[in-house]
Amino acid sequence: MNFHTSSILYPLLILFLASCNQPEVIKDLSDQSFQVLDQDSTSVTFPDDFEGEVTVLGFIYTNCPDVCPAITANMNNVKNQLESTENVHFVGISFDPRRDTPSVLKNYMQQFKLDEEEFTFLTGDTTTVDSLLSSLDITADVSYTKTSDEGKELYFMKHTNRISLMDRQGRLRLEYSGSFSKPEHIVEGINQLR
Repeated sequence: MNFHTSSILYPLLILFLASCNQPEVIKDLSDQSFQVLDQDSTSVTFPDDFEGEVTVLGFIYTNCPDVCPAITANMNNVKNQLESTENVHFVGISFDPRRDTPSVLKNYMQQFKLDEEEFTFLTGDTTTVDSLLSSLDITADVSYTKTSDEGKELYFMKHTNRISLMDRQGRLRLEYSGSFSKPEHIVEGINQLR
């Protein structure tokens, strides 16, 4: 092999080996577009507005008594374990848009002391949110309903417990148990995608 041939093949071999370490695409959302709102009532196009960043997705509803606070805390623990959050963004998507208005999500973020430079929480109309969640294979169903003495409807939801990682092109690459996965495992996945 002459020098010219090896100088071409060597970079191609390195590129091939690097691509072998990338997790397979679970779902490609790069050609989909969902108009939702963030915690400041600003219009967001998902996933387009997060292109160029590794996106850490958590799925929650703010009235959840157990799993959702653990998912949110786990996302924050992941952020705290990263050496750098450059080109990484954390996104919480509510599957209860009826109650989780932008202002409710903003209050939820403040309760968890989440930095709005690194975290965005999304909601929207029920049809759009349901379609977005369906495209990510996230399920959420009302599991218990009761009416309070004041006549207010109270309900809880049975839902998917997941944190997902999306690459810079809007492709879902890795999925973890939202409340149980160790932050260091999710950090490893983020670094793989970076």
